[in-house]
Amino acid sequence: MKELTLKIPSKAELIEVIHTVATRGKGVYGDPIRNVDQYWSKDGKLLAEKDIIRDMEVTHSKIEKVKAKTADARNVNGEKKIN
Repeated sequence: MKELTLKIPSKAELIEVIHTVATRGKGVYGDPIRNVDQYWSKDGKLLAEKDIIRDMEVTHSKIEKVKAKTADARNVNGEKKIN
């Protein structure tokens, strides 16, 4: 896996944003009720959102795709598949 290297930012500034906490979810398995942090510009544009459940699903999906690609590559090369 490629190691990340941190770079010094070329710019940093303090800006004003509106932070809201929204409730999301149906309260069922796979869609629990949770708080979602949202950050908005003063003119009403959604800048960022932190939804723990959605973020876990996205991360899990990416991991599964990488595992599948790795397994496919091993099968093509005649290597034994390892999970």
